[in-house]
Amino acid sequence: MENNEWMKGNFPGETGFTTPENYFAELTERINSAVFIEQMKANVPADKGYTLPDKYFEKLTSAVLAKTIEEQPVQQTKVVKLWHSKLLKYASAACFLLIAGAGLYFNNQQYQPQPKEYVEIAGEQMLYDIDEEVIIEHIEASQSGQTKSSAEDEALENYILNNYSQNDLVTGL
Repeated sequence: MENNEWMKGNFPGETGFTTPENYFAELTERINSAVFIEQMKANVPADKGYTLPDKYFEKLTSAVLAKTIEEQPVQQTKVVKLWHSKLLKYASAACFLLIAGAGLYFNNQQYQPQPKEYVEIAGEQMLYDIDEEVIIEHIEASQSGQTKSSAEDEALENYILNNYSQNDLVTGL
């Protein structure tokens, strides 16, 4: 009587018993596995189950070491000659010379000297890169002792720049 009062007093609304989480969901699976284990035990006789040889774990380390370290066979190295005969030496040297000669021949065939016009084109390109104002300023700086160009000189400069190519100007200088 005293036990019931103690339980009721300390745990109001609880009887003191609880079930684990997912107990009923896993119950059939646990029962089936227990039955399966019992059937397996019935099929295997007690004297024919899995057994280990006597002192298996005591002999295990020495057996592993014997198979890995102590009984390593001596490996003999196999020597393979690169040049089996003199004919192979000379044939490979001839192939090398043939390939090197063909490479040099085709390299020289592809090289063509640049025409002389390239130099003229490069000179013209440099003139295109220079701004006209820079050229005029340079001319004015070189003629600092002379008076400033008159309207006739400017007209002459414009005429030359408009009617002559840069190539003509370069060769004329």
